[in-house]
Amino acid sequence: MTALAGSAEAMPLPDGTADAVLVGQAYHWFDRDRAHAEIARVLRPGGTFAPIWNIRDESVGWVAELGRVAHIGDNAGDVIEKCRTFGPTFGAVELGEFPHQTRLTPEEVAAMLYTRSHYLTAGPERRARIDRELVGLFATHADLAGRETVDLPYRTLVFRARRS
Repeated sequence: MTALAGSAEAMPLPDGTADAVLVGQAYHWFDRDRAHAEIARVLRPGGTFAPIWNIRDESVGWVAELGRVAHIGDNAGDVIEKCRTFGPTFGAVELGEFPHQTRLTPEEVAAMLYTRSHYLTAGPERRARIDRELVGLFATHADLAGRETVDLPYRTLVFRARRS
């Protein structure tokens, strides 16, 4: 297999050659109208376009508090709104949701947060405040205090539509 340089808006593939186009978490960066047309071009008729998101399950109290502390709220509503349609060359969008969790130490949760754009673009004072509140959350929240690891729950949202 050969890796090719391209983008969602300009794929170096012949027309109708792909059975599926899958996208993980990057869909929000696309110029959607241009990307949908390009994805439809490379998909064979009946081919599938499927954007996929992993979203923290903020129905769990400590996870919602983590989102508040780190300024990374639940964006499931935004994701679902963006994926209502993929344009006229695609059929109806179907949604599947799959719960899962990942076991992390408090340090690994912090390291994960440090890779998010909200943290990376924050100034030094805001980062320091997030760090303090994160330490406080793990020290005082009833579901976290004294634990060596926590299970961070996620919902994986998989959208799927077939090219007409």
